[in-house]
Amino acid sequence: MTQARRLGCGFGVFFGALLLVGGCATNDDVLAVRRDLATLRNDVGALNRANQSSREFTEERLRKVEGDIRGRVESSAKESEGSRVALNQRLEELTTETRFVQGKLEENGSVLRDIQTRLDEADQRTRQMGQRLEATDQQVKRLQAAEQARAATPPAVVPGAPALQAPGAVAGPGPQPGPGVPQTPTALPPVAQPAAPAPAPAPAPVIPQVPTAPPAAQTPAPAASAAQQSPARPQVALPPEDLYKAALSDYTKGDYDLAIDGFRSYLKNYPKTSLAANAQYWLAECYFSQKNYTQAIDEFDVVTREYADSPKVPSALFKEGEAYLQMGDTKQATTVLCELISKHGKTREARLARDKNIRCR
Repeated sequence: MTQARRLGCGFGVFFGALLLVGGCATNDDVLAVRRDLATLRNDVGALNRANQSSREFTEERLRKVEGDIRGRVESSAKESEGSRVALNQRLEELTTETRFVQGKLEENGSVLRDIQTRLDEADQRTRQMGQRLEATDQQVKRLQAAEQARAATPPAVVPGAPALQAPGAVAGPGPQPGPGVPQTPTALPPVAQPAAPAPAPAPAPVIPQVPTAPPAAQTPAPAASAAQQSPARPQVALPPEDLYKAALSDYTKGDYDLAIDGFRSYLKNYPKTSLAANAQYWLAECYFSQKNYTQAIDEFDVVTREYADSPKVPSALFKEGEAYLQMGDTKQATTVLCELISKHGKTREARLARDKNIRCR
């Protein structure tokens, strides 16, 4: 404000000087005007320097603010990139852990089914043994009754045979000895007893035939014995439970090629077992993990067609829809997921399908 006043006074002096020059001004007046002009120049120079300093200060502050903002933006971008990479890494870890947990659950389920099968077989054998013991007990009772009846039957008498007398008995009247002769009792010689006819043998007790039910599951013989019994039969290196567990372990470790070979070997050698549907499902999962979505769709379709009663059908439908989405075939994915929702609407897979905003007709 002070500098503005000075400038106003300077201009006033300048115009006054002009008037004085125009009106025969004295030398003193001219000198005074010159001094005022010099002062005015100094004030203008000081003002310019102040403006220049302010401009430089402002530009410096702007550069600092710009650098600070740029640094924060770059730091935020780096942090976001690092967070994204960390998130992707965590998702990969969670995916691996999920596969491991699924494999463990399948393995535990297989062990439980094996134990249940063995318990059923033991219970069946126990019932069969009880029935056999009961039949044997009845047979023993029949034999004892037959022996008692045979012992209680009196011997039969042959017609015309002389009656037997007890030992020491005297025979009927015969010649009497004379007087003075001592009477000596004479005993008849024992007469051989005719053999009584043997009783008819008792009919043999009928032992009821106990139906023997086939065991629920039989563990196949080792490869060596199988080869000795039937050379034409293909040799199997592992029993079904061990082969299935080995293939599932390869899947959880990420060895998908080994897992595929193991599951295909299981399905080839044991196509009618209770784990066949699970083996087919995990075979499809191996192809899905390898991003071979076309083959995965074919394998998942086998689960839904050939194992329609398996609990793996909802998961197979959901993963088949996911495979179509990965291939960009939204129409076919919608068809599969809508089938999942309509047929298995209460399952977890159906809820996941609804979260994808699938519009079903």
